[in-house]
Amino acid sequence: VDIEAGGQKLIRITDNGSGIIQQELALALSRHATSKIHELEDLEAISSLGFRGEALPSIASVSRLSISSRTAQEKHGWKLEARSERPAQPFNQPESGTTVEVRDLFYNVPARRKFLRTEKTEFGHLEDVVKRIALSHFNVDITLRNNNRAVRQLRRAADRLQP
Repeated sequence: VDIEAGGQKLIRITDNGSGIIQQELALALSRHATSKIHELEDLEAISSLGFRGEALPSIASVSRLSISSRTAQEKHGWKLEARSERPAQPFNQPESGTTVEVRDLFYNVPARRKFLRTEKTEFGHLEDVVKRIALSHFNVDITLRNNNRAVRQLRRAADRLQP
């Protein structure tokens, strides 16, 4: 997770997961879309902060959001700009995984921007969320960088137990 200016300038979240295929990138930015529910029983197994497909479209409406992803089966990745009419474009992404990049938060909503606190305060809120996610997802490593400097390296629980 990369943060700049308390998240107002940049919030970038990168993972090394399985990625999203080109045809589904636009779906990830569609309202009410989800890849987590295929059957009724899936509702009982939700283990994330949400599933209704609101987060990415909501953030995209108040920022300059892009999403890039590559699956292991693809030769290169694909990048989609949320506010662009262009379809996903080929993107040089060496490994599988997904990156969501949020730039210029609230650039188009000045009334909301005035409620943001100092860079330090806003970063503290983001840091708290990252810590909570790390505690509840003990099987992943999370690195948090603020203004290009590593602030937290939260290792997966199995690694923490090693001497």
